[in-house]
Amino acid sequence: MKFETLAIRMKEHEANSIYLARWLETQPKIKKVIYPGLPSHPNHELAKKQQTGFGAVVSAYLDGGYDEAKKFCEKLKIFMLAESLGGVESLVCYPVKMSHAVLSEEDRQKQGITANLVRLSVAIENKEDLKEDLAQALE
Repeated sequence: MKFETLAIRMKEHEANSIYLARWLETQPKIKKVIYPGLPSHPNHELAKKQQTGFGAVVSAYLDGGYDEAKKFCEKLKIFMLAESLGGVESLVCYPVKMSHAVLSEEDRQKQGITANLVRLSVAIENKEDLKEDLAQALE
């Protein structure tokens, strides 16, 4: 992968992330969306001052628990399940069983890593295709 295209790719990552984060906030099966590019984020104003962009990772708390989050991840077709959230393709991580599995339940709870949390690393695919993938997984 060439670094010459990184700035262009990051703009697309961010544009897709903002689009999907806003859409996810409107979905009844999503309890909460965490993305610094959203005005609902507690540090949105600070992020606007300190950052040149908001990045490509969108976290969402689904309505339900482990079973609902697991089914959601399994139903995704474009977003691939992966523990590392870097790449050109869109990825989904289930922190409770992946990236934060080594932490105790108590430590995960303190950090807001609950059974209904998923993290999306939004890439540069067509934003409508990504939205449709998320929509069908929420059904």
